Amino acid sequence: MTAVTVGTFAAAAGCGEPADDPGTSAGTSGAASAGATPGGATATTASPSSKQNVTNITVTVAKGKVRTDGGGRVKVKRGTAVRVTITSDAADEFHLHGYDRTVELKPGTPGTLELTADKPGVFEAELHHSGARVFELQVG
Repeated sequence: MTAVTVGTFAAAAGCGEPADDPGTSAGTSGAASAGATPGGATATTASPSSKQNVTNITVTVAKGKVRTDGGGRVKVKRGTAVRVTITSDAADEFHLHGYDRTVELKPGTPGTLELTADKPGVFEAELHHSGARVFELQVG
């Protein structure tokens, strides 16, 4: 199992567009641990019995900030199933740009977004009310 850590972005960010810059990523790691760290976010790639790659991204937001270790970009191959589970201590709206998908967040209740990453590019994920950038999804 491969773990990917999603970075912290506390500054307010505007709505983004798909980026052409493939960039470098501190988001891909060969770390042995997987799952959420206290107050943090991780992405875990697993191969379920359907043999389809699924990237699970788990995010926890406390006091308007995403607290994690590592980089802020999650890389996936085009066609990968992505499942984002986000828990916030305040009501907000999670938005994944480029795919124009949103999840209403209620305090303390996990919200889930599932999609197939079929558009190449780099897509910003943010919280609309607080403006906090959560991570970037790079599809290649």
